[in-house]
Amino acid sequence: MKIGEIAKAAGVTTSRIRFYEKRGIIAPATRGANGYRDYPEELVALLRFIEQAQGLGFTLREIASVEVRSGQHPIPCDEAIRLLSAKSDAVDVLIAEAKERKRRIDTLIGELRRSQEGAAPASPPQTHQGDGLRR
Repeated sequence: MKIGEIAKAAGVTTSRIRFYEKRGIIAPATRGANGYRDYPEELVALLRFIEQAQGLGFTLREIASVEVRSGQHPIPCDEAIRLLSAKSDAVDVLIAEAKERKRRIDTLIGELRRSQEGAAPASPPQTHQGDGLRR
């Protein structure tokens, strides 16, 4: 398959395929006599797997460290469960950190609002009777 065909079938851009190739995430395509890249049809499943993994928060380094195979499941189910469980735990940590950060932000907002409310209102400027000038 040509790069445009494989990109369309996998739902990615051609530049993304070239990027994955350059980073070693996918094997380089063979070149035909005409110089065009020729990709195997099985690459569609791999590209979809990479996109799904990235959508779940896996980095390209994490994805590249997994040995991918052809078939219905790109990686063994027990390995997928282990990796997904670890990612789920990492997300839990991020959520806890974000909640604590939000709590601190809300606390600071409350302190600032109370500080504003407690501040003495500015005295109105004094005017000299009759001339309307402020001093």
